[in-house]
Amino acid sequence: MQNRTPIGVSELLLGLADKLDAKHPNRAVTQPLVLAQALVIAEQLHGPTEAAEEAERAILALLPAVTGQTRGEYSTQLRLVVVGVSL
Repeated sequence: MQNRTPIGVSELLLGLADKLDAKHPNRAVTQPLVLAQALVIAEQLHGPTEAAEEAERAILALLPAVTGQTRGEYSTQLRLVVVGVSL
């Protein structure tokens, strides 16, 4: 059975996927990049607030492990998470 992510978190994960895909999709993704972008995406939506921190925690809980993927591959994994596909 597939479990879909909450709408707000889905939007943030898709925003993160779009950012990774838009710039150098064939370069390796790194854990620091993913963590930094998760915060940026959350703060873009909520500003520097408690809501942004909660959104960031929600995103971090769903992120796939970084294991040598390209940015494009990782963005595809994020899109799969949004629709409830377990990796």
